Parts: sequence; C-alpha cells; structure tokens
Amino acid sequence: MPEIRLSNHRRNHRGELSSPRIQQALDACSAAGGGRVILGPGSYRCGTLFLRDNVTLHLEAGASILGSPRLADYPAPETSFVDAVGDIRGRALILAERVRNVGLTGEGVIDGNGGAFHQGTPEHPSRPFLVRLVHARGVKIQGLTLRASAAWTVHLLDCEDGLVENTVIDSRVNENNDGIDIDSSRRVTVRHCKIFTDDDAVCLKATRREPCEDIHVHDCELSTECGALKLGTESYGDMRRVRLHDIHIRYAATCAIKVLTSDGAHIEDVDIRNVRADLTTGPIFVRLGARGRTYAKGDEPKPAGRIRRLSIAGLKAKIFQPDAPSLQHFTKALLPPEGFSGVLMTGVPQQCIEDVSVRDCEIELVGGFQGDASKLSPPEDAAMYPEHFYFGVLPGAAAYLRHVRGAKFENVKFTLQKPDVRPLVATEDVEGFASA
Repeated sequence: MPEIRLSNHRRNHRGELSSPRIQQALDACSAAGGGRVILGPGSYRCGTLFLRDNVTLHLEAGASILGSPRLADYPAPETSFVDAVGDIRGRALILAERVRNVGLTGEGVIDGNGGAFHQGTPEHPSRPFLVRLVHARGVKIQGLTLRASAAWTVHLLDCEDGLVENTVIDSRVNENNDGIDIDSSRRVTVRHCKIFTDDDAVCLKATRREPCEDIHVHDCELSTECGALKLGTESYGDMRRVRLHDIHIRYAATCAIKVLTSDGAHIEDVDIRNVRADLTTGPIFVRLGARGRTYAKGDEPKPAGRIRRLSIAGLKAKIFQPDAPSLQHFTKALLPPEGFSGVLMTGVPQQCIEDVSVRDCEIELVGGFQGDASKLSPPEDAAMYPEHFYFGVLPGAAAYLRHVRGAKFENVKFTLQKPDVRPLVATEDVEGFASA
C-alpha cells in the first residue's frame, strides 16, 4: 500500500494554506487503493481536510495541523445541523462523509485554533468542529493530541466499528468544547484516553433514528467544566448496550454520571462501574423526560421513552458545591449552593425509570441544609432541559428518587460533611425500592 510523505520546510507567507497540498495527497492515496499520508515535522495551516476511503493521515512527532482562523476555509457540508443551543454545526477541520477504513494516527498535534471563533465574532454560530466523521465505516483515531477545537472536538455520527485510543484531548478555549460525541453510532470503543474539556467529556447522543449501541469506554482520565460521562440530552434514537468502566474523573463541574432521555429514546442495558470522581457536583443524575425534540428532516416528535436495566457499581465520589448561588444558562435564575448535591433519579408521571441497581459505592456529600425540608418540591417540568441543579435542593440529603420502579441500593455508603435535617434518601412515587 502506498505511502505519501509530505514535509513543511517552506516559510508560510500571508496565511498560505497547506490544505490543498495535503488534500491532493489524500485523494491520490485513495485513488491508488489506499495507504498513508504522512506529515513530517512542522506546522501546517489548514482549512477543511476531507479524509478518503482506505487512507490514514499520520502525523509524525513534531508535526502539527493548525486550523485556519477564517470560517470561509471550512465549507458547510450537507450534513450540517442546528444543535441544542441553536448554533449551526457541521463544518470541521478534519471531515469525512460516507467513507470506509479511515484513520488519524501518530504523535503529532491537531490544533483547531478555537480562540479565533470566540463568542462575539461573526463566525461564532457556525464555528467548526475539530474532527467530524459522518456515515463512516471503520474508523481509527490513535496516538494524537487534539487541541483547542472551536466547538466539539470529535463527532462520530452514524459511524460503525470505531476506535479512539491513546489520544489526548485538551480543549477549553471556547464554549461547547465537548470531548468525544458518539452520535447514533454502533460498535465504538474509547480507551486509554485523557480528555480535558470545557463541555461534556464523553457524550453519547442519538440525533438520528439509528441507535447508539455497543459502546465501550474504559481506562480513561477525564476533567470537565460540565458532565464527565453523559448519555443524552440529544436522544431521538435509542441507546443500548453501553459499558463505561475503570474511569478516573479528576473534576466534573456538573455531575460525574448523567443518563438522560428527553426526546423519546429507550436507554437500556447500561453498565457503569469502577469510576472514581475526585471532585464533582451531583454524582449520579438519571432523568426520563419528555422534551420531544427532533433533529432530522421528516422525523416526528416522540413521547417519553424509557430508561431500564441501568447498573452503577464501584463509584467513589467526593461532592463539592459552590460557595454562593449560581446563575444558570437556561433558567436565568440563581440556584442555591445546596442544589448541586445528591443522587437524583426522576422519571415523569406517565413513564417511570425501571430496574436500576446502585451498589458498592462510596459518596461523600457536603450536607448542611437546615431549612424546612417539607417545603422542598423539585419541579416535574418534563420538557425542561435536563440538568441536575435545575431541580433545586433535593428532599433527600444524599438521594432523591421519583417515578421509579424497581430500584436497589446495595452496600452504598453516604457520608455528610455537615449535619443536615433532611432524610438521607427520600422517595416519591417509587415502587420496589430496596436498600441494604
């Protein structure tokens, strides 16, 4: 199989792009049957690069791709979409659509130059992802450092047989800097990665009718200003057979583990185990809601979905809470510090969460509530954007379960740093709850 090697010894004049030369090599390599395009040491300023069938783009140590600061260098693909915050997405520095057997490997760096697309610039609503693969079959991302994306870092949409391993994601230069978004994809493994992000670190979505299934994430280190391990909120297609284990969360500002269906998805057969969270807010948030959003033309809104057969085992977490009330993005309201603590599981009156097991966990919480616990009443609001802290101070100092059938807490140790007048665990419309 051919290899095409490129070097970058030329001085870059007036923002000259390297992408035409690299794209020519990618096209030629694919036309010859496939192989590798190798970038030698040096900096390559690029607009969108399109991966081609049977081609791996390999960056040697010392090689770096730097994203152009001009939005015009990132053409908008047909698969563009409007995301949950109303921005137009789809452009990317590395883009592939309907390809087979593609790879990004090496010891180099792909830098999205995300600071050029900050909020307030005209390009901000359409700012590009770093890596976006759509309808791809056979995907490998291995060994690289992915840095400073203008939006999400890696988006796998309707992909199959994907592997992301030994990869460092360092992306905190902009809002919506997700780490890895696995979206309506099948048979994807993420392992031995370090992910440091402004937004969700590892996020499963289903914005298409196709399910997100057979996902395996393990032996990773995460740190995020949002959620660390998240299923949802974009949840039109189903999610099933998900395994997340042996994960070290150094910091998660808005919950360590989130399992959320808002748009009709059935989420089932999820196994989460051996997770250590050094510092996080609410450790577990499970929400079955009924927002009913759609994401593709022709799709009709769905009623509330299901969450069932969820197992969480071996979680060790230390919970912190803000020192003062915090203003939240979607509610535009000040939320009390106590609203950022505790295990929360809530369905809706017409649809309950089913068959949840939490076992062998140690969770240290702040506690300290000394108000009138009888007045604590978290909102139902099935269409509300699902964030743990929007439910306010929970009726239970450690956990609150509502609209749940068949939940079991086994060998779960809750400790409180401060005395609290609330019961440790509070339930409402719950059947078959057992704690041992």
